[in-house]
Amino acid sequence: MRRSGWATGKADEEAIAALWTTRTTQPACIRASQTVDYTSSRDTRLTFMRAAYASSFDTDNPLSALVVGERPAPTPPPGWTTVRVVAASLNHHDLWTLRGVGITKDRLPMILGCDAAGVDEQTGTEVVVHSVIASDGWTGDETLDTRRTLLSEKHQGTMAEFVTVPRGNVIPKPAELTFAEAACLPTSWLTAYRMLFVNSGLRPGQTVLVQGAGGGVASACIALARAAGYRVWCTSRSPEKQEAARRLGAHAAFDTGARLPERVEAVIETVGAATWSHSLKALKPGGRVVVSGATSGPNPRPSLTASSSCSCPSSARRWAPEPSWPT
Repeated sequence: MRRSGWATGKADEEAIAALWTTRTTQPACIRASQTVDYTSSRDTRLTFMRAAYASSFDTDNPLSALVVGERPAPTPPPGWTTVRVVAASLNHHDLWTLRGVGITKDRLPMILGCDAAGVDEQTGTEVVVHSVIASDGWTGDETLDTRRTLLSEKHQGTMAEFVTVPRGNVIPKPAELTFAEAACLPTSWLTAYRMLFVNSGLRPGQTVLVQGAGGGVASACIALARAAGYRVWCTSRSPEKQEAARRLGAHAAFDTGARLPERVEAVIETVGAATWSHSLKALKPGGRVVVSGATSGPNPRPSLTASSSCSCPSSARRWAPEPSWPT
């Protein structure tokens, strides 16, 4: 199992590391390094499977809610398929689940995990699992469905030997990627791709600021933005993460909240309250803040210092006022 990015706070880092250690020392899914019999028939499968799941919620000590044990093997409903999991990746979302964020008690026990790569049991094809599940009857772009969910919110997740998903949620795995690499793509890298190339409005040569360089989405944004020819700046409280971000492709890394050499065309925002004011101040007039998360909290203090002149493509905010650097 791979981590798709780094955590954001020290306590969360420790919890992520502990969860990762628990999962790799007591594997609930087939590891990529193991030999897998792709030809085994579903008729010979056991009734139960190994899985890592949330048995309860604990805000202060999320790992106390984690159980590695047996769960019923899934049976796909019409239109769905079963994937034999070869590799699964860890996201911050898994800690939120253990804390009870984005999930209700009536859905427990819930197998953790949004992302996986494995083998479609119906076709024998090596696949990547797309984690966004649209509501019944929805057609079109599922990200516009207000009732959409991620795996492990309503439907059981990927940290198990098997997972069931709609047939449209399995995508052929690129042959050049290992199962472990492919399992890291869906949640973090697909989100980063959409933020940069659909919503940011950036063009090669322009500057993007990526807040919270240690996060999974932020890490993917840094790598993708550099490959696309953008000038990439990032922030982090940690010198180690700043250096890691430079290795990923950032042209410059700054302390969180630091005044920048100049304003930027776009800001990638996944941190939330802790960086929101800085994100607004960093923008050129007409620039964009692209939001996909709020790890530090969803309720930042407003900054109503000037007339509106920047846009914020996100599910949380549709506008923001023009910021100004303090004198």
